[in-house]
This record gives sequence, C-alpha cells and structure tokens, in this order.
Amino acid sequence: MKIGVSFFPSRPKLLLPLAQKADETGFESVWIPEHAVFPTQIETAYPYAEVEPPLPTTPLYDPLIVMTYVAAVTQRVKLGTGIYILPQRHPILVARALTSVDILSGGRVLFGIGAGWLREEMEALDSDFSTRGPRSDEMIGILRRLWTEPRVAHQGRFYSFPEVGFEPKPVQGTIPILVGGESPAALRRAARLGDGWFGMGHTPESARETVGQLRALREQAGRGNDRLEITLQSELPPTVENLKRYEDAGVDRVCLSHRFFATEDHQVESSAAAMERFADEAIAKL
Repeated sequence: MKIGVSFFPSRPKLLLPLAQKADETGFESVWIPEHAVFPTQIETAYPYAEVEPPLPTTPLYDPLIVMTYVAAVTQRVKLGTGIYILPQRHPILVARALTSVDILSGGRVLFGIGAGWLREEMEALDSDFSTRGPRSDEMIGILRRLWTEPRVAHQGRFYSFPEVGFEPKPVQGTIPILVGGESPAALRRAARLGDGWFGMGHTPESARETVGQLRALREQAGRGNDRLEITLQSELPPTVENLKRYEDAGVDRVCLSHRFFATEDHQVESSAAAMERFADEAIAKL
C-alpha cells in the first residue's frame, strides 16, 4: 500500500515543510489538486459530496508550478496532480509542461486527470463543457504520442496540427496517466485509456465494487493484461486497520488530505510532527 498526501488549498507556507516531511518519512507521493478559477456564481453541484459551492476567495495556484517548487526541495517523493482538468488546455502545451516537471524532478511525475465537473469554470475559460469528455480522450492519445514518438502529426475532431518534433522526452519514457472520476464515462475512460484510476470518497466496500467494475471494463477494452493502478482519496480516519481494508479491496494507493495532520495549535511544526508519528505508527506497518 502506497500512502500519498494531498494539499488543497495549496498554501505555500504550509505545503513546503509538509512536503519535505513527507519526503523524509516514507510517504510515497504528494498530490496537488487544480482549479483555474472559481466564479462568483456557481449552480453546478459538486458531484462527490454534499458541500457548499467553492468560494471565489479560495487561493488557487497552478499545480505544475507548485510541483516544480516541491521538486526543488525534495529527493524521493513522487509528485502528482490530483486532479488536473485536462480539456481546459491545448495538448501540446500540457505535454510540454508535464515533461518539463518530469525532467526537473528526475522522473517523479504522476498525472492525475479529469474531464472537469464545474461548468461555470469552463465557461469562464471559453472551454466547451459539453465536449469535455471526448476532448479528454483525444488529448490522452496525443499526449502519449508526443511523449514517445520522434515526430507527431494529428488530425482529429478537436485538435489538428502538422508534423512536429517533441524533445526532450520524459525521464520515465512516458508519464503515467491516472484518470479520475466516478461517472460511467469516467470509469470507461480509465479502463480504456488510463494507466490508473483516481477515485474520491470511497469506503473499502464501495472501492471493492468499483475496482471490480474497472477490471471488467478493462477486459472489455482488450486491456485485461495491462495493470490499472487504483488510487483513492480517502475520508476515513487513516488507521492501519482502515488502510489494510482498502488494500484488501484492491486499492494500491490511498491519498490523505493534509488536514488529517492538522493540530489544535494550527502550527506547521505540529502538523509535521503528526505526519512523522503517522509514518512511524502506520506506514511502517503496511
């Protein structure tokens, strides 16, 4: 079982020392969620929990710049987007940015992506919400080709460009793509196109059911022999017992919110100490 820690909002004063502590104490990965902007008027409901709409005053940072910042002060921990709203950008620019972070970090990037849930955000960016799914599918294919082929030309439904070179290539040879989302379309996308799946808010029991669905979809897509890495953002208390229940359900990685390590005094040093205790008492036993 791999254990990651997720930071949202990504407050630099908190993020940097806790990411360093994660690197030092056995956490496998650090995850940076993403939104470009929160409009002041939001009618779209958050699909993963009954919560109030996000506030437009929420501090937001570009996740790839934050990951580069973290990479400069860490040595081992993997760096993931959890998740990156893929169809809001052009695939060549995404491929270039991810490759840059992968090279600067020594090959530590994990690319968690989603098609996006917030219609108002996409409209603010002049991005068509109704076609976000098929655009994501097309983008994934383009990204893989840019990362692995010496010359790439593409003529598709949403993106077209003449033959281009793309150098340098990622340190890893390619960059793992973990497809996020809970909808039937998202699960099909993960099974058909992903190296992994990134789920939200599951119990071990619901995780087991979804893992079974993904395996069946993977078989249907003709990829039954290809491993699909399962990552979950957990809301359960991160006890050894709960983490082992997730592992028994087929989960490979549990991503914990940094809020699990918050303390009453709200001091960074106290949260870092809580992460170190967790590593000693839990991670070491997994």
